[in-house]
Amino acid sequence: MKIAILVAVLGERDAVGTDAREMAAALARRGHDVRLFATAGAGAEPLDAIDEVVADPRAVLIYHFAFGWPPGIDVLRRARCRRVVRYHNVTPPEFFAPWSDEYERSCRAGRDEIATIATLNCDSYLCASPFNADDFLATGVARERIAVLAPFNRLDRLVETPAALPVLDERQSGATWLAVGRLAPNKAHLDLFEAFACYLDRCEADSRLLVVGSEDMRLERYNAALRERVHALRLESHIHWLRDVDESALKATYLSADALVSLSRHEGFCVPLAEAMALGVPVVALDAGAQAWTLCGAGLVWDSAEPALISASIERLRADPALRSELRERGFARVANEFSPQRLEQRLADAIEALP
Repeated sequence: MKIAILVAVLGERDAVGTDAREMAAALARRGHDVRLFATAGAGAEPLDAIDEVVADPRAVLIYHFAFGWPPGIDVLRRARCRRVVRYHNVTPPEFFAPWSDEYERSCRAGRDEIATIATLNCDSYLCASPFNADDFLATGVARERIAVLAPFNRLDRLVETPAALPVLDERQSGATWLAVGRLAPNKAHLDLFEAFACYLDRCEADSRLLVVGSEDMRLERYNAALRERVHALRLESHIHWLRDVDESALKATYLSADALVSLSRHEGFCVPLAEAMALGVPVVALDAGAQAWTLCGAGLVWDSAEPALISASIERLRADPALRSELRERGFARVANEFSPQRLEQRLADAIEALP
């Protein structure tokens, strides 16, 4: 079967690009003729070559939808093949309104495209979580056309990669908190800093916070707010900013952490949660977006980011080896049952075979 996978930009290490690349590899292993199309990215063909595939009624188009992109809508409209929308989630514009007019416009356009895509009567809407599926259910798309498939990932590669230890000076004796994800308002780093400051004050003053994530210069107002909050809370000597880390260094940060802390207020899946589970690292998370579903009991999930609550969670994890062990085993089981490459490949194959 001919399959065209369409994505705006085919990244090498971002969640959408990884999902598209690994999805293409999984379908190729099943014997399909798979081609990747994007405006940029290694291994991608240009958009003007996609019509030779999508004009064939027997072919399949899989469009990876993650933000407003009119060319993607145009391809969906003119395609004469079977059409699958792979929905990763679009962050609501309200998160960016105080920080970036550009991001607010982009997110608003993306949220508007949910309704537009729903009217195109595509054959399947393949969502990364039930939380994402709700966006299309709300537009009136029939439930039988919506399926949930977690993002393809590189968890097995991360597990097998040697860790680049020591990643930092190990002389500190307190806790190590870890946050992984780009610096963006929905990720709620400001809340994280407040919780960490509470921990330093109430529990262990010799603790550190590792912040792994890239800084977007289009969000300079937000970046400045982060720096100001760090200064106001006197956290400069406790926070380690880690930018472009490779897999080996990323694994080292996980293995050096007492917990991954994710207080994000909007997540369509949250790959770092799956990475932490795969490596046996406890998670403390906010019950927002898809995070509770992704963890499914394999972490401490709260409906509040109140600093004392998050601080006490880390304190409990540090003092309770039985709890750490239980969460570790739950995480391993969650990854094996839901997020392993073999399980994802089979579920994708089933979804493709079920197309009319």
